[in-house]
Amino acid sequence: MNTRKYCIIPGPHGWIGLAGTDDGLSRLCMKPTPEEVLEDLDDDIRGCLQDDMAFTQAQWCLERYFHGDTDALDEIVLDLVGAPPFFAAAWEACRSIPAGETRSYAWLAAEAGRPNAARAAGQAMAKNPLALVIPCHRVIGSNGDLHGYGAGGLTVKARLLQMEQERPNLQEEAS
Repeated sequence: MNTRKYCIIPGPHGWIGLAGTDDGLSRLCMKPTPEEVLEDLDDDIRGCLQDDMAFTQAQWCLERYFHGDTDALDEIVLDLVGAPPFFAAAWEACRSIPAGETRSYAWLAAEAGRPNAARAAGQAMAKNPLALVIPCHRVIGSNGDLHGYGAGGLTVKARLLQMEQERPNLQEEAS
């Protein structure tokens, strides 16, 4: 049996909660305090083992991302067992958006196989259990406006996009 576990780590703008199994991460949240992380993760960590050493690979990828390696999040393995098929397809499409770039909800719906389902794509982003790793901050309205971001609001969404645009991937700089 795959043990469910979680940990809470400091991040550059507060605290990050990670939850999942040995198969991968199933939940990530970012909040100003550890108490708010626990509150947000509540249902997702009920019955889970707290393990500060859990998800070391994901922790390393997050650290690299916040230090400018904008592709580091792509290395994080996810466990999305039980996700509705369209949501899973939308989340996978979202992960294909290059760092620092944006795509519309309509684009996301088309990539997920339902070109007329922009609102459903919006719902998939609203229910995204892995903010940042499934980079819904890169999804914007068709008019170019930023729309909701459950992992901290529009200010955080704008700040993440700006950070990605200002920091070209460190891997590219090394070549």
